[in-house]
Amino acid sequence: MVIDSHLHIGLNGWTEQTLLNYMDTHGIEKAWILTWDEVNPVVPMYYIPLDIELVRQAFRNHPDRIVPFYAPDPDRPDWQERLQECLNEGFAGCGELKVPYRWNDERMFPLLEFLDKHHLPLVFHMERARKVFIPAKEQWADWLFKRFVNERFNGKSARFIEGPITRSGMLQKYLEKRMIDFPGYLLDFRLLEDALNRYRHIRFISHGPHIWNHFSIPAKEYLFHQSGRISGKGILWKLLEQYDNFYCDLSGFSGFNALNRDRSFSTEFLDMFFRKVLFGTDNSDLGLMALLEGLGLDNKKLHAIFYANAEAITR
Repeated sequence: MVIDSHLHIGLNGWTEQTLLNYMDTHGIEKAWILTWDEVNPVVPMYYIPLDIELVRQAFRNHPDRIVPFYAPDPDRPDWQERLQECLNEGFAGCGELKVPYRWNDERMFPLLEFLDKHHLPLVFHMERARKVFIPAKEQWADWLFKRFVNERFNGKSARFIEGPITRSGMLQKYLEKRMIDFPGYLLDFRLLEDALNRYRHIRFISHGPHIWNHFSIPAKEYLFHQSGRISGKGILWKLLEQYDNFYCDLSGFSGFNALNRDRSFSTEFLDMFFRKVLFGTDNSDLGLMALLEGLGLDNKKLHAIFYANAEAITR
């Protein structure tokens, strides 16, 4: 049996039927369907509103297969009313919380207190702060720099453009007009630990490139996804070991990439933390199921990762 703990309707063009076809093809019995809500996106061109109404409809149509989640932006004035309405309808938790605040932002505290009071799980996305290029107009130079700074070559081209080019004075004024400081999503680890200690009744389920870049000790902080040889155990190991209310899901390229870099290291990780790790794909069919099945874990551990952990959290 398999539960996918991280899927969306509306991401990558997926409809409700696309989702069901994916689940049937991959033998997924149930799926957590998550929203994305940002009131004032820092980078609007990368924000994809994942509508709560699509989640509601899928849950009504398939209550035996869909496990609905809703994460309101805590800056939304009516967030509590919206979230309580969802819980009354049978929603299982809060997710995916993907907002450009830190854990100690005053806007976060009422939401975290609400989740703690109701003993709810929280699926959240961590992503590092960085410079983002915002095109001023549709011209070839803007398009090119947008691609190299924001998207291509895993952060390597962005580092070169922001470093040597800027320091040399080449295109400096051009870039200054178009680069903004993106604050990241839900940073940093010290503040996360404060939240883990303070809100003991929340099951914190981490996801995203920043958390999986710290699966190992990051060799090059500027990389969007760490690559190459593993250089030791990162802070993710410490968080899973020390906090019984902290979990992680394997979804997206970030989770797959981390496990695929060094399979013996990944096997050691899953042998130790199989009760704290959830299978999820984030609308990305990268072969994660086959990767997990090829690591030599026994059936008990695979069952926990694929099904039992997610089932226990939402029971």
